[in-house]
Amino acid sequence: MKKSLVLSALLLVPNLFAADRFLSLDTGYRREANSNRAWENFGSEWVDGHAWLYDTLHTNKFLNLNPQGELLAYSLFSLYTMDTYAVAFHEFGHGTRLESLGYRTRYRSGSDGDTTRSPWLFFLHRFAARFDDAYAIYSTSDRAYTSPVRKFVNADGTLTNDGDILVNSGGMNNSMRFAGALSDRLRQEGGHWSESIPYFISKLDAAFYPRDVGDLHNLDSFYALKGVRVSETDMRLASVASFLLSQSTYAYLVGAQSFVENGDPRMKAFAWNNLALPDVENYLTTRGLSWKISSGYRFDETIYLPFAIEAVSHGKAKQEYTLGVRKKNWLMSDSVLDATVTAGSGLEFGVAYTQKFYKRFAVAVGWDHFNGRNLHGERNAVSYKSGFNSDEVWARLSFVY
Repeated sequence: MKKSLVLSALLLVPNLFAADRFLSLDTGYRREANSNRAWENFGSEWVDGHAWLYDTLHTNKFLNLNPQGELLAYSLFSLYTMDTYAVAFHEFGHGTRLESLGYRTRYRSGSDGDTTRSPWLFFLHRFAARFDDAYAIYSTSDRAYTSPVRKFVNADGTLTNDGDILVNSGGMNNSMRFAGALSDRLRQEGGHWSESIPYFISKLDAAFYPRDVGDLHNLDSFYALKGVRVSETDMRLASVASFLLSQSTYAYLVGAQSFVENGDPRMKAFAWNNLALPDVENYLTTRGLSWKISSGYRFDETIYLPFAIEAVSHGKAKQEYTLGVRKKNWLMSDSVLDATVTAGSGLEFGVAYTQKFYKRFAVAVGWDHFNGRNLHGERNAVSYKSGFNSDEVWARLSFVY
């Protein structure tokens, strides 16, 4: 009885749309939109598609396996298909920082493979080139414009040292961002045990990155040029620490165990008195290594209040704070309003409104304002063409299943 009471107190009640899954067309899917937001949303829907497939096979006993066998079979399947997305989103992290500075980025699988400007074609190529190295490549002579932000780009179009950090860190930052997005959704809406594989892959990207080559090796050198002591080992250990210090890690493990024991694939985040236990992310910024701690408070069945703080621990000190609100049935029933404000060296905000209609469809509209002087802004700004500030106004049409 005591164990049951404790677990009940630790479970955060999910919000609206907890069981809904979406298949969307998003204005941010256009390459020209250069939208981390849209590609993250695609990843979430890719995860949900896997969960739907699993639930369908499980309900119809297609494989006729016991829960342990189903968990193993799904995990092996997910390792292949989810890692395909994870690699594409990692490389898009490099590409989106290059594109934001005006460079025309191309993606390639293998050292001598064909290149493409489209991240979508690159994603599809990864299914057949799962074990090949992946690259986002560019030329200083091939660019749409030269950004006036001299922190990142010299007048002749070459990258500064901070520009090199921005681009080389983009892959790891996107991986951590996606793990953070799964954690955010778990705290807000609940989740499905099958999300554990994409979460683990993304959260531990830096920990399993090849040694002495590529992103971490380059960043070690670039940070040293700034006089910032962030080594390749520091970056790997930070990835592991963020994994071990996050409630989502243990919620997913408990969710998988619960599925094996009672067959229930749904799961919830851990909380105490409606306050979500925190998740930890680490990011690689031009100032150094930062840590982001995220949580949220469920005010009632219709209002959830997320909040986060991010601070640089290794490098030039900086902190920024994010407050938000998620409100269901704001204007009409079957709707959700999401709004966030981030304060650091400048202000950023994001607002989105989602409305379901005819039960099987939903439309969402949103506006995100980025400030590239912020930690969050520098890794997500859609463009530095006019300076540090940029905006993405977007719309999304979804099929709900």
